[in-house]
Amino acid sequence: MFDADAQALRERQSDGDYLLPAYDDWCFSRVPGTVADLLGADAGPRLPAEATAGYDDVSRVVVFLVDGFGLAQWDGERDRIPFLREFERAGRVTPLTTVFPSETAAALNTFHSGALPAEHGVVGWNVYDPDADELFEALPFLRKDGTEPERIDRADVADCESVYPDLAAAGVETHHVTPFPSEETVPHTYDPEDLSTFSDAFAEAAEEAADPSYVFAYLPQTDAVAHPEGVDSEAYRETVAETFARVEDAIATLAETADGDAGETLVCVTADHGLVDTDPERNPDLSEPPFDLVSDLRTLTDGTPIRFSGSPRNVHLHLKDDRIDPVYDLLTTELDARVFRKREVLERELFGPDPSPTFERRLGDLVVVHRDLGVWYGDEEPGNLGFVAMHGGLHPDEMLIPLATATLDSLR
Repeated sequence: MFDADAQALRERQSDGDYLLPAYDDWCFSRVPGTVADLLGADAGPRLPAEATAGYDDVSRVVVFLVDGFGLAQWDGERDRIPFLREFERAGRVTPLTTVFPSETAAALNTFHSGALPAEHGVVGWNVYDPDADELFEALPFLRKDGTEPERIDRADVADCESVYPDLAAAGVETHHVTPFPSEETVPHTYDPEDLSTFSDAFAEAAEEAADPSYVFAYLPQTDAVAHPEGVDSEAYRETVAETFARVEDAIATLAETADGDAGETLVCVTADHGLVDTDPERNPDLSEPPFDLVSDLRTLTDGTPIRFSGSPRNVHLHLKDDRIDPVYDLLTTELDARVFRKREVLERELFGPDPSPTFERRLGDLVVVHRDLGVWYGDEEPGNLGFVAMHGGLHPDEMLIPLATATLDSLR
């Protein structure tokens, strides 16, 4: 069943050509609290009750998070991937918005904590922290030169606590099937470059998990191939097909290893964000005319311009005080984009309510969200302007994601 409220959510959250997060109800940020609630734990706000109506006596929740596979991608691949149609018939697909920014670094920190970006302070893939005088990539916590930041600890990248201690305190065992280990859960790692290794890692988790349990499986391959190739490419479609073949195999493994009633296992498929194809020939370069913004930027204490904050669909500009207004005027004249001043970001609660000091100091003086292109610095990262599919902004195709749910017995 495809939830009929997708259009209603779209209309309610629309702001012109942009779509705003539904933080108060139908938001990705509420999935961890919902999973916890189904398993008898309290880990923060949950989705409205109708999102999981009919799922009673759940003792195991399995979440497959397919990176970048938003609602538009689900719709676009439905005819080619029988699994998606079969899942719709067996269960339901509920539309949600993701958080802003619609980026993996921000969204996954939310997913593992329940905290919104305004709380945890990960403003995008790239983060500038003035207290630490550091520029770094939140994932994988490295500077642009490949070295690890020296003036900030990995634990301080996000200002939040994970949900997993709360789950453990309630007796819920958590297993992660991811390309990287998790210290707070039982890890089952695999090689992201070789999807065949996912199956063995997932089988290990399914066999070892003692109920009540939560199994989280993360698949980043579709997002990775979409960036250079776009969502209409053959390479993307092949990766989507392989990804969902692995998900389908994993569900079969669940059925083989299930103890007792398979109706007590809830299977979920979701995404951290969707994708929008840009035009690399037209993606604006902030280091070139008419912008030439590098000289307007504040610098680190060593004189390095603070170019990298946010992402090409969520650009945070940390500007010299006397350049904020002129740059704002230039960008609003030259770009088909929303340019938010810091005050407006906070007033509109774009990243969520209750901003933390960590978020406020990392927030740019201006935040640039183009309608459908990527905006970045070609002098230092020309490859980012060459990407086709991107995410991070407020386009409906980036912001709307599926939460597909079905009991294991209905999928057999």
